[in-house]
Amino acid sequence: MTFQTIGDLAQSFALRRQGVDLRQQVDRLTLELSSGRVADLGQHLAGNLLPLADVEHELVLLSAHRTAAREAATDTSIMQSALDRVQTATTDLATQAITLGTAGTTLQLSNVVVSANLTLGSVIGALNSDVSGRALFAGARTERAPLGSSETLLSTLRSTLIGAATRSEVQVRLDAFFDGMSGGFQTAIYQGGTTGISPYQLGSGESVALDIRADDPALRDALKHLALIAVSNDAGLPLTEADRLDLAAGAGFALIEHQDALTTLRANLGLAEARIDQSASRISAEISGFEIARSGLVSSDPFEAAVELEQVQFQLETLYTLTARTARLNLLNFLS
Repeated sequence: MTFQTIGDLAQSFALRRQGVDLRQQVDRLTLELSSGRVADLGQHLAGNLLPLADVEHELVLLSAHRTAAREAATDTSIMQSALDRVQTATTDLATQAITLGTAGTTLQLSNVVVSANLTLGSVIGALNSDVSGRALFAGARTERAPLGSSETLLSTLRSTLIGAATRSEVQVRLDAFFDGMSGGFQTAIYQGGTTGISPYQLGSGESVALDIRADDPALRDALKHLALIAVSNDAGLPLTEADRLDLAAGAGFALIEHQDALTTLRANLGLAEARIDQSASRISAEISGFEIARSGLVSSDPFEAAVELEQVQFQLETLYTLTARTARLNLLNFLS
């Protein structure tokens, strides 16, 4: 009978190579048990990584949609708060102004004018709200506040009204200033964009546009009547006391009448908030589903890994034992 043998050095290399292989398997199985993921995805998926790539791609898109939904939710919340400030402030001032039409006095008018100046500043501040440097009521031109200061608005308006001797003339010039395409409001006060900001993309064909600009007719009318009350007692207007009181009171009634327009703006914004909330819930559910799918593709079986690890550790211990015994063999021990 012929026996095939290998030399001592070759045997040593073979044992060492086998030991390295077993230790690598121990490291791999330990990593899989601790992380819950397979170490070699290519082998685990039989070389077909396309399903995993598709899942990862969907998760990237959904993550972007989730970010957009969060930004949209923040924007709508701040915009809703700003419109609430506008509506509350204009309603409060209107309540003061309409009382001037019955038994108003010059002193009362002066007090209402002071309140109108403060309210105008507050309303402009609300409409100049921004998030992270993005003006929310400026349309596509988000890099700057949409409205100039109340001081700029009133000084420009006063220049327009100089010489108006009757209530009707004041009203005509006021309308031209705020409503005309070449009026002072459009040319000197409103600094936002003329187009709306791009809609937020929320996935699954869903998008939401938050296109409420500071030059919206409802908001422009509120600014118009606030400004009229603020200048109604100006010395530059050659009006009688009765005319001044009537102008302020009429502006107060107009503010009350325009509350419906502000309510409509807020209601539409509320609908957008509801859609954003629904989309955020859908996105979260889809992300959870794809994360489960990804886990199914990359997760290791902990029971199977533990059994295999135990087997490999046993093999490694056996190899160490054999290696130790082989190292003790020599000619003297063999002949004795």
